[in-house]
Amino acid sequence: MSEVIIVGHKNPDSDSVCSAYAYAQLKNRLNDGTRYTPARCGNINKQTRFIFERFGAEVPKFISDVYPKVKDVMTHKVIAIDENEPIKGVLRNIEELKIRITPVTTGGVKLCGVISILEIAHFFTPEDPSKRPEYIFRGSNFEKSVKGYTHIRGEKDEFRAGFMVGAMPYERFVERMEAVDKQHTILIVGKRRDIIEYAVQNELPAIVLTGMRGEQDMDFDFSAFKGWVYVSELDTAETLRNLQLSIPAKAFMTADMPELSAEDYLDAASNTLMGVDHKGLPVTSDGRLIGILTRSDIIKKAQKELILMDHNELTQAVDGAESARIVEIVDHHRLGTIKTKTPIHFFAKPVGSTCTLVYQLFKISGETPDKLTASVLLSGILSDTVILKSPTTTPQDEQAVQELAELAGLDYKEYGVEMFSSTDSLKSREPRDILGTDFKVFNEYGMTVGIGQVEVVNLEELNDTQDALFKIIDEVKKEKGLSWCMLLVTDIIKEESVLLTSGHEIAEKLLAYKPTEPKRFFLPGVLSRKKQLLPEILRVLEELTS
Repeated sequence: MSEVIIVGHKNPDSDSVCSAYAYAQLKNRLNDGTRYTPARCGNINKQTRFIFERFGAEVPKFISDVYPKVKDVMTHKVIAIDENEPIKGVLRNIEELKIRITPVTTGGVKLCGVISILEIAHFFTPEDPSKRPEYIFRGSNFEKSVKGYTHIRGEKDEFRAGFMVGAMPYERFVERMEAVDKQHTILIVGKRRDIIEYAVQNELPAIVLTGMRGEQDMDFDFSAFKGWVYVSELDTAETLRNLQLSIPAKAFMTADMPELSAEDYLDAASNTLMGVDHKGLPVTSDGRLIGILTRSDIIKKAQKELILMDHNELTQAVDGAESARIVEIVDHHRLGTIKTKTPIHFFAKPVGSTCTLVYQLFKISGETPDKLTASVLLSGILSDTVILKSPTTTPQDEQAVQELAELAGLDYKEYGVEMFSSTDSLKSREPRDILGTDFKVFNEYGMTVGIGQVEVVNLEELNDTQDALFKIIDEVKKEKGLSWCMLLVTDIIKEESVLLTSGHEIAEKLLAYKPTEPKRFFLPGVLSRKKQLLPEILRVLEELTS
């Protein structure tokens, strides 16, 4: 099932988070075969936390960005092989399933290494062809690779050995055997009693018999033999070939391959993959194999799909939104600069809250929000309209509040005061948190302006925190490269605000507000950043640049 993330703007306020939550409820209820996930791209403020805790709703998950990650395209169902299993299984994967790289695991989950055609070619092409090669063998793998049966199980299941074929005169055989390490040699032989007895006496780790026609041919004394005796139904040449395929995977694997995490960004993972000779890399979590990323995975479509709530500008959107596919926008702000490659559903109206629009979408869809969703929607509207006192409030907001309050079983005025009172006083909060909780950046007339807003129930405490706020305003201005930075502190009870600024010698002389002291302005009757303060700031910028 595909997923669409519904997310508000950076530094999310209550309307942004509440609208994302409620719209996801509606979209999932309509059930179009897509999973809609509400999200946020910043920390929630205390008011928003109060709302979700008050009604027992789950806060939308936090996402730092929507850049494509390894987990979005990797192959989850991986065909791996246990480190002790015969290499024959890997060759079968290559031939039958066209699998180019096989992870090697232990215990079924812990990654040990990988095997591809590169490892196999290297294994069977020794650097020194004149040197007799030795391999790791497991006697328990004989039956998995060579048609036949185990006549005697050896004391050691795993051992290192090379091959010796007993197809020469006895004297020549002994001469050859004396020149090698007998404790690390597997004998492949037909019914040659003299050679077999020599192998038993010299305690070879394994004897593989070929050409036997039944028990009547097995009249050898193996009573003192501690190694393996395996009876192959194949001829000597085929037995030798298939014995090589019984070698365990760990003997072939490359153990020092780079490993990827599911959370790695796809661009970085692609660079890592292109830097190795293999066509794929394992994806692990705490050493456990959870997937594999191949070069063919890289070219898969990896765009996230987004519905943007309460904003329509990339500067305010979650990081990586420019790489995502925006499928829908629900907003009540001025139009920004987002461009899409295909037509999308854009629902925008000049109302006081995005939650008002979400409620209208419920009604358009013929749906009624449940009590929990109605409570969340009501909270978002009351927050953004300052309990319907903001000049941004419209009759549509008032109607939505009346109907949602009835569905939620709440007195909206009493609940609104309770909700706003949940926010800590300015004195108990960090200055950076105060400025950053609801902070937006605007690029207009060649200037970049940042405006934060915080609502309080008493402006008197601002005097004790003003110096610290001025300091953080200056810091944020430098950090973000702003031309002008300011904080609107709004008293929702008296319906008035104070504007603190970073200072701009020319621009601030053009403001319609009177300064009460340097970089501090009194704004009677101003509650809305969007409808009251921002238009004045834009007027000043336009006049300044002209």
